[in-house]
Amino acid sequence: MNKKVNILRTRPLVATSLSILLFSICSYHYLTRVGINLKILIVLSALTVLISLTNEAKSFFISIAKEPRKYFLIICILVSAIGGLIINVANIIEISFFIILFLSIYLIFIHKDNDLINLVTKLVICSGVFMSVGVLTALFESIFLSSKLFYEIAGGGYPAISGQKLFYKGFGFSHNYSAHIIVIALSFLSLSQSTLSRKLRNYLTSLFTFALLITGSRIVFLFFSLIACNYFIKTRTNKYLMSAILISLYLFLSHIQIGVHGNYELGSVHYREVLFSIGNVDFVLGYYGHMKLAYFAELKENFFFPVSLSEISQSLKMDPHSLVFTLIILGGVPLALSVVMFLILGISKNLLFIEHKYSNFFYCGLISIITETFMWDASNSI
Repeated sequence: MNKKVNILRTRPLVATSLSILLFSICSYHYLTRVGINLKILIVLSALTVLISLTNEAKSFFISIAKEPRKYFLIICILVSAIGGLIINVANIIEISFFIILFLSIYLIFIHKDNDLINLVTKLVICSGVFMSVGVLTALFESIFLSSKLFYEIAGGGYPAISGQKLFYKGFGFSHNYSAHIIVIALSFLSLSQSTLSRKLRNYLTSLFTFALLITGSRIVFLFFSLIACNYFIKTRTNKYLMSAILISLYLFLSHIQIGVHGNYELGSVHYREVLFSIGNVDFVLGYYGHMKLAYFAELKENFFFPVSLSEISQSLKMDPHSLVFTLIILGGVPLALSVVMFLILGISKNLLFIEHKYSNFFYCGLISIITETFMWDASNSI
């Protein structure tokens, strides 16, 4: 508790602006549904966070000037993002938000201010509680009320589902959006062992797990499958092999649907085109696979020249649902390649340390979120 009071007293601006930013992002889509637009509040709070980190930023840029090779990838990311903004100013909101969030998060963690990191950890956990309450509210609303503010009903056509399907999205843009935040919160919960009581952590773990199961999001299957794999398999080689198989199957089945010939509607949203068949079983290009091919065809002539995210989304009538494609749209291949290399190098250097020093929840949550970047819509999942 003293640490919490400490950060609020010593750095009230960064603590307040971070809190407002995080909960504005969590509630943005719900408030938009009821006619309240938080865009200005999100922009102002994000700018305030960056401004409040002036000392960290000053120290960081001095370090860049002294050792540019050490920060080569960071320089590439910032230059590519700014270059993308200059070439196509239509993406000013997305690129500005990306730069502010990237710099803010990097500055907070690179300077290892424990009070500030503890604040971020607690805020992430609180955001998970907030989103979990939204999901539980959606379940209550679907059972007892006639409104549809917290959930939505989708028609047929979904794989392995006949009739209508209920999506419990809570405060999020979708059930996947809410699940992403709850998975991150559950992962961060393991980092707060010294500041939260064991009893409270058990209650929160139960809340997050229950909310995730209610969402029925695809990431829930991957997350808990990886946890089971890492818990029950002790041999490192077998554990890595099984994890790789789970991730590969997850990505494959997210893009390719498997159906018995004649038992699905070819040409529908989730069954686009038969790729090949084995006996009476068809392997069909699904929605996410079709989306990737459509965006690749659209971008292949402009990989190095940013285009308008809103225009290309409207043209194809679907969002990118891929972090890499979104980055290519915003800053071309240089931005996408720089960010991917930054993530690969950062994770590869620290993966063994994270695996041995942190809980399975944090380790598997990290892997799940990184895997999910192949499918999520980055602009809606910021």
